[in-house]
Amino acid sequence: MSTTPNPSPVYGPFVPPQWNPPDDPPGYGEPHPPGGANGEFSAEIQDLVTASVAWDGLSAALQKVWGYASEGWGYPSLFGMQDTLYTAGRLHQTVNEVLVNGAADGHWITQTLANGLVETANDLSGTDTTQGENFRKLKDRAGE
Repeated sequence: MSTTPNPSPVYGPFVPPQWNPPDDPPGYGEPHPPGGANGEFSAEIQDLVTASVAWDGLSAALQKVWGYASEGWGYPSLFGMQDTLYTAGRLHQTVNEVLVNGAADGHWITQTLANGLVETANDLSGTDTTQGENFRKLKDRAGE
């Protein structure tokens, strides 16, 4: 009996949607300072704090998702003992792991972005009481 995994995925009667994100336009995500290549960016300090509130809201929503999804963690037998080793139990476990891990990572990253924006506003206003890079934890998490 071979233990090599099946190279092609097994689908039901319908093939699931394929991953096909749209292409980004040229220059998307690249900094374009006003006034050309030697220009400097500027921002209102309050705008940074306001933007952080949106990231905090998303972070809180992802934390709720994590809480709901984690209830199914480690229960491949949710669909009955007979199906634990078969399709529904395995698929449930895989989907649950992806949701829980994605929600946890998303929460952590969005919370770090929100805190980094607030700390940047504190730096700009001269009221910062912390030391170090504002986004160091995010860089460490991303492997930079």
